[in-house]
Amino acid sequence: MTAVSEREFRNALDALGLNPEHGVWDSIRHFNLVMELEARWGAKIPIERVERLKTFSDFYFCLPCRPAKVLAVDADNTLWRGIASEDGAAAVEPYVEFQKGLLDLRAKGVMLALLSKNDPPDGGVSPLERVFARPDMPLSLGDFAFVGVNWEPKPGNLLAAAHALNVGTDSFVFIDDSPHERAQMRAHLPEVMTAGEVDGWIARGMAGVAEELGESFFADMGRTEEDVLRARRTAAFPQAACADLSFSKAEYLKTLSLTVAPSRATEADVPRLAQMAGKTNQFNATTIRRTEDEFRALIGDPSKRVYVYRLEDKFGAMGIVCYVVIDLAAFRITDFVMSCRAMGRTLEQFAYRHACRELNVDSLAIDFRATAKNAPFAAFIKRVAGGETETYCAERRSEGERP
Repeated sequence: MTAVSEREFRNALDALGLNPEHGVWDSIRHFNLVMELEARWGAKIPIERVERLKTFSDFYFCLPCRPAKVLAVDADNTLWRGIASEDGAAAVEPYVEFQKGLLDLRAKGVMLALLSKNDPPDGGVSPLERVFARPDMPLSLGDFAFVGVNWEPKPGNLLAAAHALNVGTDSFVFIDDSPHERAQMRAHLPEVMTAGEVDGWIARGMAGVAEELGESFFADMGRTEEDVLRARRTAAFPQAACADLSFSKAEYLKTLSLTVAPSRATEADVPRLAQMAGKTNQFNATTIRRTEDEFRALIGDPSKRVYVYRLEDKFGAMGIVCYVVIDLAAFRITDFVMSCRAMGRTLEQFAYRHACRELNVDSLAIDFRATAKNAPFAAFIKRVAGGETETYCAERRSEGERP
């Protein structure tokens, strides 16, 4: 699909007599323009957004393909196959052709922004930095005009990128393998051109994707020296993505309709528990790598409790993304593990409060062993010690929950 410039769109609406900037605007013209957007330009407009479309810009931002200046990409399972923090820097498989294509786009003047939920850069020792340091990785962190690597919501990081690069959010194309991240970006920043064909791209190893993006969104880039120089600017590494950008993380979390189904672990949960124990590093209290048999023993031990937490938001269910093991005699949490894809949603506070409630106590000690990778859990320990256990997750009852 070829990008439609603002001038081209305005001329088309003038020819159709549907430009909201001219003439008397009424519900019939509004309806006809929405139909044209969907039929002629392939726009997909949620019914709840239709009435909010008022100005020319409102309608223009509905176009799925417009000229852009910045390509914002995720890292794990987008720039490479695998998850750096769980599989290890040496185990991920780079999408070499895609990364080389991004370098070609950068040479034309396209600014690259990295938006990844990962440990922030830390002097070369973070998992993501170690991946980019590999000799077979075409891209380096220095190739990005903006680096937003943290555990904050990606819409907020994209706002920070727009602020740092001095461009509008409507100048961004966003690519992420996660349907949840894409849906959240569309919900909070609908003017961002969020790619929806990612699953097909990943199935073919991201081959040819950069070229497709160049032909559609970035066809006009590279015509001036200023374009190229802008893309080569030094990368911005934000410390706080949303600090001064009117993007409230609390308000964001409220819109997600987060619900959690806590339950006692069962035999059916054992494979998932062992999988999480073996791969999760960031939010793992002790990084104890338990086997399936060990989990079966814990579930059957009357002196222990194993709770699992199934998370769901308005974009869909995530399944079991957290578990807690409690030693009843010692009144201690011995295992506290949460998947990295659930971080930033206050599920950890919910799980802690739930565990305390189940044992009818105000607080529980948590076994903790610091590692090079579990700094997010260390930060959680400090928050709990300071009395911060607020959560934006509401409880729902799990099917088949055991009392």
